[in-house]
Amino acid sequence: MPLNVGIDLCDEYITAYSCDDKRIINVPAMICREKKEDLWHIGEEAYRVALSGRGVLTDKLLSLLKKGGTSTIQRKSYSAEQLIARLIETLLLKMLGGMKLSEIDKLVISLKSADKEEMDAVVRSAVLAGVERANVNVISHEEAFIHYMLAQDKELIFNMAGLFDLTGETLSFYKMKVVRGASKASAVAESADLEENFRIGILKNESGSEIGDRIITGAAKKYLGNDIYSSVLLTGKGFESTAWAGNFIEFICKKRRVIYEGGLFAIGAALHAKALSEKKESAYLLYCDTRTKHSISLGVTINERRAKLIMVPSGFPWYDVNTYAEVLPKGQRYIDIDIDPVDRFKAKRCVRIGLDDFPERPDRCTRVSIGMKFLNNMELQIEIRDLGFGEIYPSSGKSVSEIVSL
Repeated sequence: MPLNVGIDLCDEYITAYSCDDKRIINVPAMICREKKEDLWHIGEEAYRVALSGRGVLTDKLLSLLKKGGTSTIQRKSYSAEQLIARLIETLLLKMLGGMKLSEIDKLVISLKSADKEEMDAVVRSAVLAGVERANVNVISHEEAFIHYMLAQDKELIFNMAGLFDLTGETLSFYKMKVVRGASKASAVAESADLEENFRIGILKNESGSEIGDRIITGAAKKYLGNDIYSSVLLTGKGFESTAWAGNFIEFICKKRRVIYEGGLFAIGAALHAKALSEKKESAYLLYCDTRTKHSISLGVTINERRAKLIMVPSGFPWYDVNTYAEVLPKGQRYIDIDIDPVDRFKAKRCVRIGLDDFPERPDRCTRVSIGMKFLNNMELQIEIRDLGFGEIYPSSGKSVSEIVSL
C-alpha cells in the first residue's frame, strides 16, 4: 500500500499526517538524548527525560539551523541537521509502527517560509533520517494551504479563503483565491505576519485575553477588510480554545464559514505527497512563494520558423528549477531572455546578456549552453557557456553568469 506522509516543521512543534490512515501526530519540536545510552526522545517525553536529569534537551532546531549552530551532548557535537534528522526519524517511526522510512513513497515537508538554504538543509536531514532523496519534497505554508483548500468543498473557496495561524510566538494570516482563466484555473496564495508582538502566553489571564482579543480582532478587520471570504480557517495551538477571542470569533463568523483544523499545514503537505505519488497533475496552476510567478523563455528559430522556447513555466516549483538548453546565435553577440509576469498589471521584461568575451567566429558557429536555476523565489541565476562548434572551433571555456531580480 502506498505510504504518503506530510510533515509540518517549525521551531515550536512538528506535526506528521498520513494520508493513508489519516493519522496525525503533533509534538513539541524538542529532542533529548539520554546521557548513558544512545536513546533519543522527542516532544513531551523528551522534556520529561531531561527534567529527570537522564538526558540533554535541545529545542528551537530551525533557529539553530539558521545560525549554523551545534549542540554538544556527552562530549559529542551534533549539528542542527543531525538533530532534525533524529527528530524526523523518531516521529516517523512512531507513526509508521515498524515500517522502514525507506518504504515511504513520498514525504513532503512544509516550512513556514521558502528559504532555499533552509529547504536544502531540511531535505538533507530527511535523507539522513532514512528517506530516499527522490521521495522528499519541501514546500511552504502558503503552498500547503493551497493543497489543503483545493481538497475541500468547493463552496469554501468560491470567493476567497482566509487562514489565521497562531502559534506560541507568531500570528500569521494567509489568503487564497481561485482565478478562473480561459485555459486553466489558478490558485493564488499570499501571507503576512502581524506586526504586533503576539505571544499566546498572555492569554493565561483575563487582562491578557482581552489584549489578545483586541489585537487579533484588529488584525481580522485589517486583513479581511471589505473582501468577500467564503471561509475563514483557524490553525495553531493558540486556537485550540477560542474562549479568549469572543470579539474576534463574532467578527469572522459573519456571512462566512469558520473552521478549526489542527495540523492544517501537515495535512496539506500530505495531500501533495499523495498527488506526487499518484503522478496526478493538478487542475490548477499554483502561485505562491514556492512557485514561479513568471514565464521565462527565449525567442528561437526552429525549422526557419520563429518560436518561443519556454525555459521555466509559470506556476512551477522554483526550488526544482535546473533547466538547460543549447542554441546557435544567429547574427548577434547576445542572448535575450523574456520574462513574462503572471500579474497582468506588471510589465513584461527582456533581459539581454552580452557575449562580448566569447571568441569571434563565423555566424552560427558558436554553440552556447544556457542554464537557469533559482537562488530564491525572487532571484534567477542565468549562466551561458561557450561550447564551441565541434572540432572546428573548440570551446574557449568562457562563460558569463548573471543574477536577475524578479
